[in-house]
Amino acid sequence: MDFLPSLSNVGAYAFFLDFDGTLTEIADTPAAVAVDPRTPAALARLHAGTGGALAIVTGREIDTIDRFLAPLRLPVAGVHGYELRDVRGFRLTEASDDAAGARIEGVLANFAAQNPGLLLERKRGALAIHYRLRPELETLCLALVKELAAPLSGFVLTHGKMVVELRLHRATKGTAIALLMQQPPFQGRVPFFAGDDATDEDAILVVNALGGITAKVGPGESAAQYRVPDVSSFLSWLYATAGTFEGR
Repeated sequence: MDFLPSLSNVGAYAFFLDFDGTLTEIADTPAAVAVDPRTPAALARLHAGTGGALAIVTGREIDTIDRFLAPLRLPVAGVHGYELRDVRGFRLTEASDDAAGARIEGVLANFAAQNPGLLLERKRGALAIHYRLRPELETLCLALVKELAAPLSGFVLTHGKMVVELRLHRATKGTAIALLMQQPPFQGRVPFFAGDDATDEDAILVVNALGGITAKVGPGESAAQYRVPDVSSFLSWLYATAGTFEGR
């Protein structure tokens, strides 16, 4: 995989970008993430230059992304496609098994309380155990979540960077992108997606199938066509690309 190409044809592309590990460095806890002040400005330029064909595709909730990028307000696919806000501001929410989720949440909350340093992140449509501060508990966290998910249908378990997440729905980042690609201004453009983690592979496969451009930020196996060594390198490419699109 080679470094990303230069893009300048403003009418040709629709941009879909992961957040953590792609637009920001991953922090010890989700709340500790810091956004480079240049990033919202670059995203605003790219959004304007493409006529709105830019969306954040993330495991975060939409409201959280809005807080990090304020005052910018973009189309967002949140919680791995569980919630979706399109260019009109219309929000869709996938169905989820809230009763089963509540039972699992109780077990995970008790487990986190018994193991200081673990963080249980509660999101609409998903539960995540972060073990970045207790890496020695990785195997135990994964085994517990697998055990809880085993008797249930329709739940998706993903093992990301220092996190095990259980999605209480069938949506993925890939299904969210496919849906947005059916709507203006994304429709008819070449999709571009960049992500850093295993949870981004669904999106990468969908964009590849649509004839788009895909990039993997950082190390790890991936079906992406291009490799970017780290967040800093990707942001440098993003700022340059946004500058190219500015004013068009």
